[in-house]
Amino acid sequence: MRMNRKIIAVASIIAIAAIVISITSDSALDESTISQIIFVDAVYEPKNKIVRITYNDNSEMTNLIILEVLGMEKTFHKEFSQSSLVEIIEINFEPKYGWSTTPVVFSINHDEFGKIELKTEIYEQGESKPRIIYSKI
Repeated sequence: MRMNRKIIAVASIIAIAAIVISITSDSALDESTISQIIFVDAVYEPKNKIVRITYNDNSEMTNLIILEVLGMEKTFHKEFSQSSLVEIIEINFEPKYGWSTTPVVFSINHDEFGKIELKTEIYEQGESKPRIIYSKI
């Protein structure tokens, strides 16, 4: 009886470990692959008082992009059915608490990756580019 409990406990631990390893290795692989195929950027150009938002899918497998810029007085929302875009938004003010309070979200339908979301922040020209958060929808 004790031997059966030990076998069940060890088998359960191995199964849970395999699931955790599988999930973490898949998400890291997808992020690496996606970052090599899809480029996103949101840079503020103070001289022109604009934010230039760029999306480029080198695989050209994007069917739909929903672009949202949050943290503004009125949320910017626009939909595109193409694999690349450059959207320019006029900004008359810089956020009181910095650009990190103004996230840019790309909700994407992609033939290979499915429904994914890429989230980044606006950054000022000349500063380092913020990280991108990748997630499945």
